[in-house]
Amino acid sequence: MEPISQLESDFSQEFTAWQTTPTPQTTGQLLRKLQPTIDRGIRANVGPRVSPVLRSQARKLTLSALDTYEPHRAKLGTHVTNHLKGLRRAARQQRQVLRMPERVSLDQTFLLDAEEELQDKLGYEPSATELADHTGISKDRIRYVRGFRHPVAEGSLLAATVSGEDAGFAPAVTQDDTPLVLEATYNDLGTTNQKIMDWTLGLHGVPKLSNQAIASRLGLTPGAVSQRKAVIQKQINDMKQYDLF
Repeated sequence: MEPISQLESDFSQEFTAWQTTPTPQTTGQLLRKLQPTIDRGIRANVGPRVSPVLRSQARKLTLSALDTYEPHRAKLGTHVTNHLKGLRRAARQQRQVLRMPERVSLDQTFLLDAEEELQDKLGYEPSATELADHTGISKDRIRYVRGFRHPVAEGSLLAATVSGEDAGFAPAVTQDDTPLVLEATYNDLGTTNQKIMDWTLGLHGVPKLSNQAIASRLGLTPGAVSQRKAVIQKQINDMKQYDLF
């Protein structure tokens, strides 16, 4: 006997269209249909005052819920609502950031000094593991501190390369949506790709570098750096296409 679908009729048309052809258009239509459910989840888990970053996180959690949804097991609204409980942790982390700027600032200074010292000793940019071993600070804390400090630069990642080395990639980030798009993308990256964003866009007060210079610092080939930039740019493009901000 075939399992009975619990998918609500209100979502049936948009969910079926998305499941059949998962394009940015069908995804956007389904997210808009689910918006009242998302808003209720935000209010239940965060409260009435919500930052744009947490709203972005709510959309990302909803997309994750769609990927794992099985109509015969639960209602779509219930499944999405359960996933949105993850906002509680994100909200706690954000409040903690706002309460401890001085501690983060001290950690930033310490890590920058330690990274420079270790680089002089090793002759190359230290990995997160090497920096953690050298300082006694966990990799999670290092990533947290780095993610907290980054400012927002304007312009496309691939358009910001030096000497037009990646001229084949078209600019994808406009001045208006750059702040939130880059913030969310940066925090989802590993340390190597974060460094590539730093040196490409001049984040954290570092100078912009060419592909060759970035490759030399990371022990990669220029082609590998270009490939990583393409992956990062795709993440930025996907966030924009899915109307996450």
